[in-house]
Amino acid sequence: MTSFGIRIFLLLLISSSASAQIFVARNFFPVPLDDTTSERGFLPNIIFSAEGMRGFGSALDEQAWNAKYVGLVELYRFSDKATIAGTLSHELTANPHNEISFHMRGAIWNESIAFFRKTRVGVLEFGVTHHCRHEIDNTVPSDESVPDEEYSPTRRLLVMTALYSAFSTPNYTIGERMQYRFYGRLNAYTYRVDGRRPEYFEGDQSWQDLRASLLIGGRWTVKVSKVVNTYARAWANPIFFDNGDTWKMNYRLETGLGFRSKKGVLEAFAAYEQYFDDASRPYPLQSNVLFVGVRGRSHLIF
Repeated sequence: MTSFGIRIFLLLLISSSASAQIFVARNFFPVPLDDTTSERGFLPNIIFSAEGMRGFGSALDEQAWNAKYVGLVELYRFSDKATIAGTLSHELTANPHNEISFHMRGAIWNESIAFFRKTRVGVLEFGVTHHCRHEIDNTVPSDESVPDEEYSPTRRLLVMTALYSAFSTPNYTIGERMQYRFYGRLNAYTYRVDGRRPEYFEGDQSWQDLRASLLIGGRWTVKVSKVVNTYARAWANPIFFDNGDTWKMNYRLETGLGFRSKKGVLEAFAAYEQYFDDASRPYPLQSNVLFVGVRGRSHLIF
């Protein structure tokens, strides 16, 4: 990495007091300009990636199942160095506390539009993103095996809109087999809702006090053969509030095997992820979970 590239990466790292937050695409970093074959024009690329995970050890088993997808559509390619793209992402969580061991609990949607610009040190990204979370199947208790005649539906509605900027480095190589690259994203929130039923106030940290956050991560890949590689990835997500506890943190560590084809990559992985609040309850619920899962992704997402 050049010294200028290192300075940009460190600037993203220390600027966390100015933006960003955990989002559905936290495990999918888009790099549409890695494709240098597309010509100028409308809809040169449609990119889709998805993952499914089984979680163990999460608080109240609320992250027993987790599924995500990310779809990116290049709306217009200006050149091999500039494009504008829209992204739609969805995340579903479920616990095992019903007769089929799959009790859906929450759904998250993200929509964004962004401009990507390639420079000599990496790709800059500027855009706006909308984030919302809604409860599912909340007409029954979170654990259907425990009768509760007095149960009334709960609610945890999160709605957030942010302006953001991001930076991804090129692929760097060590020797013939190892590659690595980094990604950083800053969000500055302009609209925030944390609606709860019943209301909860005991030492509460409301997401309505959210102002900014940072997501910064990297990926390291070692080629075993033309088809198989091993990899490790990690990201950290410090979040800034202007009331209560000023700082919160989410993070993830992941390692796995990748199987490459001409059209994409299939990955089997194990990961450890921390949530300072997984939003499954009307009160903050910290959770730490070990995931095993499978991911299919385009080459234009790393």
